[in-house]
Amino acid sequence: MIRFLTFFLLGLATLMQGARAEVTVQPVNDCWVVANMLQTVDCYHVTVPLDRANPENSSARLAVAVLHSSSRNTAPDPVIYLEGGPGYSSFGTTYPYFDDYSEYWWEDSSSIRRTRDLILFDQRGMGLSRPSLDCPELHDFDRRLPEVVDYDDPLWNEEIETLGTCYDRLRAEGVPLERFDTRNSADDVADIVRALGYDEVNLYGVSYGSRLALEVMRRHPDLVRSAVLDGVYPPTVDPEIDFPRAVADAFQNLFDDCAASSGCRRVAPDVQNDFERLIADLNANPRELELYDLDYLDRGTFVRFDGSTLVMTMVEYLYDADWLPYIPLTIGTAAKGNLDALTYFYGLGSYASDGMIEGAFANIECREAPVLDTVAMAEEVARYGLYGEAAMTWSLVPSCNVWPVASNPLPDEGPVVSDIPTLLLSGRYDPVTPPSYADEAAETLSNSRHLVFRSGGHAVSFWFDCAMVATADFFVDPDPASVREPRCRSYSQPADFNVRF
Repeated sequence: MIRFLTFFLLGLATLMQGARAEVTVQPVNDCWVVANMLQTVDCYHVTVPLDRANPENSSARLAVAVLHSSSRNTAPDPVIYLEGGPGYSSFGTTYPYFDDYSEYWWEDSSSIRRTRDLILFDQRGMGLSRPSLDCPELHDFDRRLPEVVDYDDPLWNEEIETLGTCYDRLRAEGVPLERFDTRNSADDVADIVRALGYDEVNLYGVSYGSRLALEVMRRHPDLVRSAVLDGVYPPTVDPEIDFPRAVADAFQNLFDDCAASSGCRRVAPDVQNDFERLIADLNANPRELELYDLDYLDRGTFVRFDGSTLVMTMVEYLYDADWLPYIPLTIGTAAKGNLDALTYFYGLGSYASDGMIEGAFANIECREAPVLDTVAMAEEVARYGLYGEAAMTWSLVPSCNVWPVASNPLPDEGPVVSDIPTLLLSGRYDPVTPPSYADEAAETLSNSRHLVFRSGGHAVSFWFDCAMVATADFFVDPDPASVREPRCRSYSQPADFNVRF
């Protein structure tokens, strides 16, 4: 309680000074992070202007929680976590099912909270923050989909139209969509930190959160003591044009490591050629295949399947360090004649089916993408062949056509140039923020170190304890020159490929 009052009074003092007169802090009794008798958390609504040039016009109410350190000698500089997506909530999901993240955060942040507090918040437009860019129209659409969806189900034609309906509703409600972007969210971070009474903060950004962290480092360097960026997404990367290369490189790394493993070669002796042959064959002749997940599905469930669907459903599993070791086994089994094995990775879902705030994702990506040009994209697709063709299925262009927010490309800002101590983390098989993106960011981060986890997919600190320990250790001693390579298999060794389902 003493700690709670301290933060509240410091926040009031900041407001009284007039430095951030438009920012208010309201304690919340009914906290959205569940704690037990051994845990201490305070929750707030921090209200910030939607448009800082005209702060009197409208505001955003941000949901903020401070998970307090387990130490009696808490460091004065907390860690603030920056969520990815863009569009995910830090606190949980409500659709397609309720999933509260409290237990996850208490457990996985324990190494960080041994020395300092952890701040969680929902970015403007997302999660518990208001106004929300959520699209219930897409939830209604998702509920109308069959449980198992063919890649060419005619209902898919309605999804983009439904996203456009959400855009039209938000505009009619007067939501100023141009105020929901990375630049404004970076200023929100600074307002939260100052309003809670802290002088400095350590940034922990994952995936899109790393892009937001870099923007905080650019716009508010005086507030940042150190940063850990996991799954690095620098502002100079084009999520549209650079995606085919990222997908192709991730598969190539997987295939190279399989070829170097005797066990993997036994189940998939010619994994790359077999995979590319299967993709080409299925694109030319789509099949109805029987779903292969023998643990969860009855026999006799069929889906219509093509090659690009195969690639992009496997891309989702390259995110996941637990599932990606099955990919070569699946390919090898299919190459021996059992094509149904390919559906082991079948998982088509709608925009709404992963718990994301769909409007926030579309708004930020469409507003900040530098190139939304099908001709330019076609050139990259041709360069990367079958992998490029598959990446086209995730193109932003159809979404941005129905979400015509004013363009303000983030790459126009250029790379972030900083000497703030920074640790960059990557997974070797990451298909969306590959290690090359972190290398690109590091070129202008003069005081940085990059660690690549050889067994990792996306967001290695979520998957590997040693990556989270490295993160916590860096916040204690943010000296890139003294960072030790993690002593764990996931860092030093390729994936331990499965040889049986």
